[in-house]
Amino acid sequence: MTLIRTLAVYLYVIAAVIRGAFYYEKLQKQKDVLGEEMVQQKIHDNASRVSKNILKLSGTTLTVKGAEHLPKEGAVLYVSNHQSFMDIPVIMAVLSRPAGFIAKDDLGKIPFFKEWVVQLKAVLIARGDARKALAAIIQASKLLQQGHSLVLYPEGTRSKDGKLLEFKAGSLKAAQKGKAVIVPYAVDGAMDVMKRDSYLIHKADVTVTVMPVIPAETVQAMDTKELADLVKKQIAEALGQEFVPQSESVHGAEQHA
Repeated sequence: MTLIRTLAVYLYVIAAVIRGAFYYEKLQKQKDVLGEEMVQQKIHDNASRVSKNILKLSGTTLTVKGAEHLPKEGAVLYVSNHQSFMDIPVIMAVLSRPAGFIAKDDLGKIPFFKEWVVQLKAVLIARGDARKALAAIIQASKLLQQGHSLVLYPEGTRSKDGKLLEFKAGSLKAAQKGKAVIVPYAVDGAMDVMKRDSYLIHKADVTVTVMPVIPAETVQAMDTKELADLVKKQIAEALGQEFVPQSESVHGAEQHA
């Protein structure tokens, strides 16, 4: 059953990505008639619908706690732990408003999916290149200033066992420079759907816990280590894990500062 489920998900994803790329191109040609806001909402609605179908095909049962904390307006930097490739469809299935991602530049190299990356206004970071990482954070802050929300995984990579890793604290500067609010949320169970070292899709239960908004004033008043500790502590508590403060050196933070 696992193999059948895996095949069904991958075939659907391939078809949806190709179809979506052409649909997004068509929407861009209608921008003068529909307007930028409507086009972005339609792009998000399609991505959300695809994400929900992926979860359905994978047999994932999604439970959302704290949905009332999701802002109904304004730019938001959503910050979460990173357990699996399934984290992206999980949050896209939850959000009703447009949002892009701050992610590795590998995503932009996938045929047809590159169009999704562009249209969702994702920000891609080249691993190990400090100059490009800085440019990416500046790009993210500008998008936030323009009112476009983003999703960030400050661990920078997927956890092997679900335990929280050290945050790349410098990545949170996007919210500080962009004068945006932060909404922490925790994803629990996504690694059971698709483990880090496997491409098989398993049936599992996933819970998303959304924490209260951290106001833009608070975000700007704290240094990046304090802010990372605040967000990390909330996510750790939601996951039922012990909170481990950021190291004084803020390991790896300057890669995204």
